[in-house]
Amino acid sequence: MKAKIRLVRFNPVTGDVRGNTERIVAAAREAAGAGVDAVVFPQSALGGACPGDLQRRGAFVDAVDAELRRLERALPEGLPLVLGTPLRMRDGVCSAMVAYGAGGGRGRRVVCSSEFAGAGTWGVVEAGEGRLGVLLGDVAKGDIPAGACDALVRVQSMVYLRGQERAGEAEAEKLARRFGVPVLGVNLSGAQDGVVFDGAAVGVAADGTVGARSGLFGEGAWDVEFGEGGAVSGKVEEVPGELAAVWGALRTGIRDYAVKNRFPGALVALSGGIDSALVAALAVDALGAGKVMGVTLPSSITSSETLEDALELARRLGIPCLRIPIAPAVDAFGKMLEAGCAGVDWAAPLPGTLVEENLQARVRGVVVMALSNRYGHLVLATGNKSEVSTGYATLYGDMCGGFAPIKEVPKTMVFALSRWRNGQGDGEVIPASTIERPPSAELRPGQKDSDSLPPYDVLDPLLERYMEGREGVAELVASGVPEDVARRVARLVGRSEYKRRQGAPGVVLEPARWRMPITNGFME
Repeated sequence: MKAKIRLVRFNPVTGDVRGNTERIVAAAREAAGAGVDAVVFPQSALGGACPGDLQRRGAFVDAVDAELRRLERALPEGLPLVLGTPLRMRDGVCSAMVAYGAGGGRGRRVVCSSEFAGAGTWGVVEAGEGRLGVLLGDVAKGDIPAGACDALVRVQSMVYLRGQERAGEAEAEKLARRFGVPVLGVNLSGAQDGVVFDGAAVGVAADGTVGARSGLFGEGAWDVEFGEGGAVSGKVEEVPGELAAVWGALRTGIRDYAVKNRFPGALVALSGGIDSALVAALAVDALGAGKVMGVTLPSSITSSETLEDALELARRLGIPCLRIPIAPAVDAFGKMLEAGCAGVDWAAPLPGTLVEENLQARVRGVVVMALSNRYGHLVLATGNKSEVSTGYATLYGDMCGGFAPIKEVPKTMVFALSRWRNGQGDGEVIPASTIERPPSAELRPGQKDSDSLPPYDVLDPLLERYMEGREGVAELVASGVPEDVARRVARLVGRSEYKRRQGAPGVVLEPARWRMPITNGFME
């Protein structure tokens, strides 16, 4: 088979079928002038990713049907084009791939459809001098007879997960070796409510060698040519390392959540600590310095070092930074509560207790949400996975925000990402003092995170084993983890479920969804 196929790394807006259609038509017209033999869009290109109950709404499905008919009239005649869409079928709404112009006409036909987006199904379209097999979902569930097609294209809306930078490419290599034909793959781009798609496009020769490869998290056209003997050629980009890929996913998640929800910008409370520094740097990379605002909210406990680091970070990022001291509000709340707390043993004396610590965090939450109301900016919460998992965060305080980009980034990776960002050749973005200072919530004098939590290099591997790996306390202890540490971590995770349920959405990086009952009488 000799043909030039254009893979379109497409970033749809879920539900905006009219806008997605207009962009599909524009891309198709551009392709028509580029001499390609077929254009392939990824799964979910028309309706968008993760539509949920939208697909149960008759008006949404009607809109999809109308846009599919409009495409028949608007697309260039004679250019085969394949795209993913929800489709009303006899038994309900399915995930489908439809083709236009295959066989020389302009009409539409269903290539393949499945009740479930991940189920395997396939079909064939004509492209150039041969037959292009279109594979939707898992090939193990939709086997393809030998000789049914000259090449395969695997269309996907596969979620990016940390450490799986080559997942789609590896699947394409397996398919090529299994069927003995060249294989292309194209994944959805962008993010939807924190679920990120890597936009990977790949071309694999019949012998399983990679002949074309895009980078991750990009958009636009990626051309791949089939040659003699099952060869594949095109531009070959490097596979990014894990830290670079995670940065790209976090940046994409922030950008698309803010832009697709029409926020004019983002607001980050800068504490002088590493978490807020990382989130601010990500926000600037995602949205540009002109759309990011910082605010520092010093209390009577805030050290001069952390305040200076917050202001220095803002200077380096080129963003404005408001300075709003919260001590007057904290003092006012403290005086207001004195009468109510007098004689209550667990709250006396008020200064130096958890009451006072959480008051500071909650006053900060009130201020950042007020600023969000004033400027319309999206508040980015700065809690990391280690804190969110163990409940080391104040509900309605530092958990305030509309989006929590690093909620699935362990603290040890927060440090690694900060160092990685500083090494990208455009200068030290995050002050070295911010990275080197022992982590602290700074809600009481001399406070360190290690006062309340195991060291992060101990805690993070245990959280991954306990939460993602589903290992129990007994298994952790049997592997050499001290019993008191294993039980402490399990207890912290278990009693913090109610906080996690109320947290803002954030970028998804892990395959397992941790969800335990809030009211739970079982404890390991």
